Amino acid sequence: MDATLYKDLKVSRGLTYHYFYSPAAPGKPTLLLVHGFPSTSFDWHRQVEYLRPKGYGLVVPDLIGAGETSKPEDPDAFRFALIARDIVDILDAEGLDKVVGIAHDWGSVALSRLANLFQERFYAFAWVAVSYNPPRHEAVDVDAMIKHLQTHTGDGRFGYWKFFNEEDAHIKCEENIDSFLHLVYPVSHTIWSDHLTPVGKAKVFVGENRTPGRPAWLTQQEYDHNRTSLLKGGLKSYLNYYKSAVRSLNLEDDKKIPEEEWTIRKPALFVGAKYDAVGPSSLGKLPMQKYVPHAKIVELDVGHWVQLEGADQLNAELESWIEGLGLPGVQPSL
Repeated sequence: MDATLYKDLKVSRGLTYHYFYSPAAPGKPTLLLVHGFPSTSFDWHRQVEYLRPKGYGLVVPDLIGAGETSKPEDPDAFRFALIARDIVDILDAEGLDKVVGIAHDWGSVALSRLANLFQERFYAFAWVAVSYNPPRHEAVDVDAMIKHLQTHTGDGRFGYWKFFNEEDAHIKCEENIDSFLHLVYPVSHTIWSDHLTPVGKAKVFVGENRTPGRPAWLTQQEYDHNRTSLLKGGLKSYLNYYKSAVRSLNLEDDKKIPEEEWTIRKPALFVGAKYDAVGPSSLGKLPMQKYVPHAKIVELDVGHWVQLEGADQLNAELESWIEGLGLPGVQPSL
């Protein structure tokens, strides 16, 4: 991604966002790409490299805690209603009235709140790996959530959340940064079901500094970029996404969202990951069917990192879907 196309903006609550912006060619919409943990905007570079030459406008921010964006240490700063407002501030700064939202991982939760609070600013929404996440009216009980998923799906899914909520988790992950990266960007899909989702296993994996290897779908350049970025910015702030969730800091904001706004009325796409041990497409389809019943659903035979492992397939699906939206004035790519 062209470093000269990055900008910095102080949003209304005083934090500084670092983001990539490439204006749209005439007849093309602008796409908002929102990353998750432990990524930066760079995780979308394969989509940027594919879509930018076709004339699509692109806004790709580093979310708070990541890359060159502010890194607050208070978990309350990571409330998704606040992050949604931050992103709208970026759109306003660039004079963008409407965009197509595309998101992955925690970015998918941010996009969900954008859909609830600022649906009029979007032509359409696409969720990748992690689907639409409706507001909650009950506090998060991570132990009960893990137990429920273990009972009903055979996998607790969120065991690593407990490790990431420990006060010194950032220190352990930074000290054994390669082990941490080999865990979150796994060489085999089974690493997540064996070492990430069960309670206590992620802490052991990183603590023992296990390094089973870099997956073939992740280039050395991508690996080095992630490693450098995480060591430069640290993980203390970034892990607040998990602390904010477990402490139910989003609850009061979610309660203010009227239930009629839980249903998404704009065109939508969910690209599920069949081999994502945390959120397989079989689970991701459930909230889509309830709250976004008109959405197009696609399942790819990849793990969590769809935009990397399944880049070519995802790029083709996104382009086909966007061109099929029938947006006014939008011309198909040649």
